[in-house]
Amino acid sequence: MKLLLLVLFCFCGFTLFTVEGVGSEVMKRSFCVSLTSKPLPVNSVKSYLIEEGPMRAVIFVTRRGIKICADPEVNWARGIIRAVDSRHKRRNMIQTKLMGSQPPTDRTMTISGKPSSP
Repeated sequence: MKLLLLVLFCFCGFTLFTVEGVGSEVMKRSFCVSLTSKPLPVNSVKSYLIEEGPMRAVIFVTRRGIKICADPEVNWARGIIRAVDSRHKRRNMIQTKLMGSQPPTDRTMTISGKPSSP
């Protein structure tokens, strides 16, 4: 009898943590509680995320993985956002140029790998 109750208790606990109820909201892993007013060095910021929650904030992720919340409306935060965006845009353009499409060829290959005659 005790074993049956233990199994039932474990099953209920397992379903409680794995099944999400109807209309329930999944909490985010991190959210901003306070905002920093101290400007960050642009070179130390790797990426950012705009957070819409109890307070509107931008979460800057540093190269070391530290998350720092700031007001997205202040000038220094806007400057960092522009710098990170342009850095990513530049990187994507370089990758596109490096990967680019291959120039067309006038030769066709058959399944056997032998060139076909035009």
